[in-house]
Amino acid sequence: MVRGKNINFSARTINSLFGTPSIDTLGEVQEFLEDHPPLDTICELICRDNPQLTFEADNWLRFVYARLLPSSHTSEVTRERAVMIYAILTDVPFDIGLFLHRSILKSAMGGLTIGLYHPSLITELCAHAGLERQPGDELLQPDFMIRADHRLNRQARAPVQPRQ
Repeated sequence: MVRGKNINFSARTINSLFGTPSIDTLGEVQEFLEDHPPLDTICELICRDNPQLTFEADNWLRFVYARLLPSSHTSEVTRERAVMIYAILTDVPFDIGLFLHRSILKSAMGGLTIGLYHPSLITELCAHAGLERQPGDELLQPDFMIRADHRLNRQARAPVQPRQ
């Protein structure tokens, strides 16, 4: 709920916003992520010279870091990210709306380490629900945890300039 208005962030709403399909076989990607091929098989597809990623895998990794599994540590490829790239490259059915819905829910419940995931998507869902930005709204930079102590410290300083 934002400003007394329920914001729909269901998988169906997110898929509708992005124009992506809902996948009826729930859990197929989750099953794949848990019971995936051996890492050697994954590396054969996504790496050209161990540990260098192929051009395509590297581009998908950047997308995964930026949009699906945000992280401030982009120098390492975790098992989860490697498996996700493999799933993308091998066309495993993937419900992006469901994935993002679960990620937002987990983030909101405090189960993630880098703050609120997908702030731009949440802002768009709020706008989709008819909420308009107000003059007192705070722009949070994506590299900060969303915590009350950060907000208080930032309010005491001069306004933060947007990144160029």
